[in-house]
Amino acid sequence: MESSPHTQAPSREPEAPSQESAPRRRRRRFDAGAWAPVLFFVFLIVFFGVVEPEDFLNTGNLTSILNNNATLAIIALGLTVVLLAGEFDLSVASAASLGGAVGAVMVANEGLSTEVTFAAVIGLGLLIGLVNGVLVTYFQIPALIVTLAVASILDGFTQLITNNEIIFAGFSDTFVDLGGWKLGDVQAPVFYLAGIAILLGIALRYTATGRHLHAVGGNRGASRMAGIRVNRHIILAFVISGTLAALAGMIYTARQGSLTPLFGTSFLLPAFAAAFLGSVTLRRGEFHVLGTVIGVYLIGTGTTGLLIVGGATYTQQLFAGAVLILATAGSRVLGRGVGLRRQLGFGRRRSGRGDGDASMPPGRSAEDGPPPGGA
Repeated sequence: MESSPHTQAPSREPEAPSQESAPRRRRRRFDAGAWAPVLFFVFLIVFFGVVEPEDFLNTGNLTSILNNNATLAIIALGLTVVLLAGEFDLSVASAASLGGAVGAVMVANEGLSTEVTFAAVIGLGLLIGLVNGVLVTYFQIPALIVTLAVASILDGFTQLITNNEIIFAGFSDTFVDLGGWKLGDVQAPVFYLAGIAILLGIALRYTATGRHLHAVGGNRGASRMAGIRVNRHIILAFVISGTLAALAGMIYTARQGSLTPLFGTSFLLPAFAAAFLGSVTLRRGEFHVLGTVIGVYLIGTGTTGLLIVGGATYTQQLFAGAVLILATAGSRVLGRGVGLRRQLGFGRRRSGRGDGDASMPPGRSAEDGPPPGGA
């Protein structure tokens, strides 16, 4: 006896609820791995609070951690954008040093206004990022090599314009106030960090450019096929990184009221450690603003706590280095670290950096336009 349509329909109806409920169950599942850095952060606070409650948990120490790490966080946020796009920037620390040096020389030595100095430092950061981005994209030089070379050049310029001497006099009150004003015990860099983090977080998550940067870092070949101008977005990432690094250097110098040449060198390792730690924090998928900020203050809390309990100064480097190794390993295990694999050459096609049209030079596609110097 043939079955009618009415007798077949009930057998298909039960399938829909199971298909809809599975994603909901996955979204509700607690991701312990992604929350591990946060739990470790809480553990550090509790541990040092128990060991040295009077010295660690007092308001002065906690606000000191907040204030002292804000400049590093600004640098790390710029670096995060480059890492998100699948590249590396080893010049951020040197860009911060040169930004601070230019600010100090213009204000203290040349007597220029804070407004002119601010504009010059921003322009410097834009130029540094533009040079990095163009060399990486249009000249096809690996970012590790480009930014390492640029960092060396920037350090040379810093020593040149400062005569490799400490500048501690001649700063105007307006310049010092740029980094020294505060609300209560919370100093200016923290508020700058909050504003930059909010703007950058919104831009990366809710704008087309931010989504394109995610796509470029995840799969350049697919991004080109989707019509995304890959090279332009990589250059933009470097420009953001260079600008924030130079700005952070000037803010740091203004807050200190003096300049020590090459002060930014100490920021490089913690910035990378914080960014990679952030990539395994809260989300399983990308470098992101909140994760980087958490990473910065986790490292800052750990190093400060080690000093309070009697650790030697070098324990800060040991702690930051260990965090970087663990975070990078976790990033690889969880499927992140796209930029790291690309820079080291893992999984790269022989035709070049990108997966675009074979008729174009390596790393370019038709939507990027003709190469420099001709069609």
